[in-house]
Amino acid sequence: MTEGNFLSLDSKFSIVLGGVGLIGKAVVKELLRVHSEVLILDIDKKAFDNFSLELGKEGLNCKFEYFDVAALEESEILLEKIISKYDVPDCFINVSYPRTKDWAKSTFSEITLNIFIENLNMHLGSSVWTAKLFADRMVRAQKKGSIVLTSSIYGERAQDFSIYEGTNLRENMTYPVIKAGINNFVRQSAAYYGKYNVRVNAVSPGGIEGPIAGSKEEQDETFKINYINKTPLKRMTEPLDVANAVVFLCSENSSYITGHILNVDGGISKV
Repeated sequence: MTEGNFLSLDSKFSIVLGGVGLIGKAVVKELLRVHSEVLILDIDKKAFDNFSLELGKEGLNCKFEYFDVAALEESEILLEKIISKYDVPDCFINVSYPRTKDWAKSTFSEITLNIFIENLNMHLGSSVWTAKLFADRMVRAQKKGSIVLTSSIYGERAQDFSIYEGTNLRENMTYPVIKAGINNFVRQSAAYYGKYNVRVNAVSPGGIEGPIAGSKEEQDETFKINYINKTPLKRMTEPLDVANAVVFLCSENSSYITGHILNVDGGISKV
């Protein structure tokens, strides 16, 4: 490899699943800033329209297609149509956070079998299956592709219940199972697709600064204080932190990295 600026994604085509979410918007912006063409797959067209106006103020633009990750049985047909229309991407990034309306009841004391199975299928199932579909298409097109999934520090360690003391937040039984599954899928698929020059990695954020998942409410201040006090860098994870890691894993700067779970957590998973 020759020396140069490999962080640029000029002439690369990226598809971002969940691109109008909190992390998704940061990822899309950073991909556009390094000159990647971007297509967002999401269910919220209105949110995209608002985001598009925001991008326009910076001279940036991207495209949008409706895609519901919860409809797994229809996903393969829909993705074929999207690929036929736009081509096989060089990079596929999944930052979606699908969940049922009763996601908040995923605590050990309230969860039911249906809540567990539905969320497992919706989140883990869609993460694994869409990644496999894109990887297969990259192989067929002989693309030197990069796939980046979203994990969590709770995919490799248990939740620290002391952080939730004195807050309105509780533990979640399903979330760590989903993220642990994503981690091992990343390792397994990297081992399989490596011979085809398709890399598979994940970004594993710590607690994200922003609204509570599935709610417009801001995070409990006591929770934030508890969390920050246990984090070596003494702050929450910003969406931009995740976006920068995604761009790195999509770029030629990471061309010899695959099967890796990149922690972006201020060091909390190491102490």
